[in-house]
Amino acid sequence: MNDSGFSMISQPDRPYRILVVDDNELHLTMHVETLQSLSCQVMTTDSGYKALTLVEQEDFDLVLLDKRLPDIDGDEVCYRIRRDLDNHLLPVIMVTAFGNPESLRHSLSNGANDFIKKPYDPLELKSRARAAMEMKHLIDQLDNAASVLFTLAKMVEARDPTTGEHCNRLIRTCRILGEDLNLTVTDREALRKGAILHDIGKIGIPDSVLLKPGELTPEEWRVMRRHAVIGADLCNRLNSVRDAVPIIRHHHERWDGSGYPDGLSGDRIPLVARVFQYADIYDALRHDRVYSKAQTVEYVIEVIEDEINKGWRDPEIGKVFIDLLMRDPGRFDAD
Repeated sequence: MNDSGFSMISQPDRPYRILVVDDNELHLTMHVETLQSLSCQVMTTDSGYKALTLVEQEDFDLVLLDKRLPDIDGDEVCYRIRRDLDNHLLPVIMVTAFGNPESLRHSLSNGANDFIKKPYDPLELKSRARAAMEMKHLIDQLDNAASVLFTLAKMVEARDPTTGEHCNRLIRTCRILGEDLNLTVTDREALRKGAILHDIGKIGIPDSVLLKPGELTPEEWRVMRRHAVIGADLCNRLNSVRDAVPIIRHHHERWDGSGYPDGLSGDRIPLVARVFQYADIYDALRHDRVYSKAQTVEYVIEVIEDEINKGWRDPEIGKVFIDLLMRDPGRFDAD
């Protein structure tokens, strides 16, 4: 254990396994020679269809996928890995001779995690491949809640140093709201875990999208929205955090059905997700963010009332939350 009380992630007990997909024999040889220096096992194919069969049958840590293939292109292969094989956690690095932004955005929207342009520096390929496989190993080792929380904390700390406090504040807000709503012990525990894990799926979103300083394009938004499904898929495999999955998957749904990822409406949205939404809204508005300053409680109430009137939020939970804020405006802000 480390000082935080969480178990450290173990080293892999087998060599990493990579699938390389390219129909050009010269390129294929170069890929293999470069990657084998990482002391990993490399399997190759020149066909998109064969690649899909291999991914379904074998356990890989990375797919290095050429964008242009003779049967189906790399973008289609990647899309089918995510949709047909329901594999959202296998890293896919797209190799392409085309570096134009539209082509890259298209690959990301179909599920690619990263891309590298030919001709490439072998050191760059090795570095990206190693980073992707180490990330997958971390995910594969998430066999209990402590490991999940530890890994999430490390990932969030590396990407956004303010998010850790955001999660801590959410735990408190969810606890108070859960008590006032007389939720069951089980639901309150789900809220506690969900406060920390709700955005864990963002570890599967490319930095080029997640950390983009400007406005996201429609395709980039589609990529970003995958985080709810990725996070739910990850945590649904772990008994110790499975009760938080309804929050992880559905905290972006809306009461009128206009949210994502499943377009659920009304009571079809899990109760814990509907409760969590109010805690998340409150924290986003009440504390400084990179893109906005902290707002007053009065402003928070206005925003919540507006979202209820738009049909986005559960009105009954909203009444309780607003009543809490009006009776004790500083209740959620106390130390």
